[in-house]
Amino acid sequence: MKYLKRIIYLVTIPAIGFSITLLTFYFHAGIVLGKLPKYNQPDPKTLEFYENYEMLISFFGNLWVITALLWLLLALIYLFKNRKNIFWKPIVISAFAQGLAIAILFSEITEWFAD
Repeated sequence: MKYLKRIIYLVTIPAIGFSITLLTFYFHAGIVLGKLPKYNQPDPKTLEFYENYEMLISFFGNLWVITALLWLLLALIYLFKNRKNIFWKPIVISAFAQGLAIAILFSEITEWFAD
């Protein structure tokens, strides 16, 4: 079962990558603008460093959408196979990362980025 814990951690990496790259872009834009950006103020595509971040955000975002379902399936398998003696650390850490990515996905930050 050790390999299953490692795979659960592995499929969590895209969620962490998506969260970090999008938040980094958002706060970088805030530093450059002197205030945190809001929807259509300014359009993120007009920022000179947009292309640098857009590629990474799109890569991790697309990969995360695919691996989120895989993570859910693997977490359920892990819980089912270890139902007598569950080691919660991989589930809790990866669930926190997935939840953070979902929260960011439905936030104003993603709305601004997707503008």
